Amino acid sequence: MSKGLSPQLEEKIKQYQAIQQKMSVFQQQIQALKIEQIEIEKALKEIDEMPDAEICYRSIGRLMVKSTIKESKEKLTDQKELANTRIKLSEKSNEKLKKQFDELEVTIKAALGTEQK
Repeated sequence: MSKGLSPQLEEKIKQYQAIQQKMSVFQQQIQALKIEQIEIEKALKEIDEMPDAEICYRSIGRLMVKSTIKESKEKLTDQKELANTRIKLSEKSNEKLKKQFDELEVTIKAALGTEQK
């Protein structure tokens, strides 16, 4: 950092930058989860009108596994619920970080204003 900054202020700036990076990671995770959620909803919509006993194939990793529509709907619904939960948790964590970020920003600006005088 700069020679004119106190060690405490330098530490706060480092914390500020770390929180900013964490927020960026959470935002990327949330975006990826929302894309996954949309794909699941499309799949559910696609098989919604099909008879439960009808055979279909679903992807598990690199394998295609024979399944019924009913089983696939259950798995997709579970995946959708898990994605929803993960989105909510990530958003809550991001909100907490945003609050810390804003508080640090105010503290840093105040400290910079004081040190410059």
